[in-house]
Amino acid sequence: MTIVVQINGVTKRFGDHEVLKDIHLHIPEHTVFGFVGANGSGKTTLMKCMLGLLPLNAGSITIAGESVTFGETKSNQYVGYLPDVPEFYPFYNATQYLELCAVITNMTKTERRGRIRELLELVGLADTTSFISTYSRGMKQRLGIAQALLNRPKLLICDEPTSALDPAGRAQILSILKQAKAETTVFFSTHIVSDAEQICDHVAMLHEGTIIFQDELTNLKQRITGEFVFTFTIPVAEVHDRLQNTPFEMKIDSDQLVVSLLDESTQLAFMQELTNQKILIQSMQPKTRLLEQLVLEVLG
Repeated sequence: MTIVVQINGVTKRFGDHEVLKDIHLHIPEHTVFGFVGANGSGKTTLMKCMLGLLPLNAGSITIAGESVTFGETKSNQYVGYLPDVPEFYPFYNATQYLELCAVITNMTKTERRGRIRELLELVGLADTTSFISTYSRGMKQRLGIAQALLNRPKLLICDEPTSALDPAGRAQILSILKQAKAETTVFFSTHIVSDAEQICDHVAMLHEGTIIFQDELTNLKQRITGEFVFTFTIPVAEVHDRLQNTPFEMKIDSDQLVVSLLDESTQLAFMQELTNQKILIQSMQPKTRLLEQLVLEVLG
């Protein structure tokens, strides 16, 4: 697995206030990495550090093998950035604006023509000819993604791209970011936990300047719930009745039996009981929980 971003022991203070406290993150290539936290938790500060806009008090950041240094921009050649409120020249349309960006970044005429068309199709603006001044908030966010992807960056940093959008606009942005990971790595900052759950492969949560958990999303959703969901070849109510005098904690939920099996020995004992009772399993899987539930558990 190739690591695109390595953040090691980053600490950032403003005066006596420690905004980031010993942050460690390793972000794999071609993933959507969710960076979740409440407003004011320090997310934007870390992104500014990743862009070399703020000096670190301790630690280091490397992007695509290039060290990030305050006031220098070598590492930014690998980065596309979408701020939470992108601004554009209002008297251009989407194509004209991207052509301007392509000229500034020295893309050849042949290269930029195909790339601009490709990106406008990705973000759903290929047939839009009106001026940017008439665009909705969602359209501007989508144009911002196209602009950030123009030079095929190895890392796309998105700062709260869905925070002020309606449900339809949020769904469009999430779909675009999920598709974008085929050609880049997406660092997706958000305080909307359900958005992260929809598209992220990895999630880290920042709380008061500290990472309180990070892992692959599938692992986080299954982390020690201790519950398994069973279906059987006979009615679940009959199974429940036949097992009610056993020591296992269980309940019926939507024609499924949810059983608390906290460790391997309890799991084996339950399976043995089913064998003794001659009860055939149709399916068995760990019960997952919403990421939001995990957040509430950790913060509670």
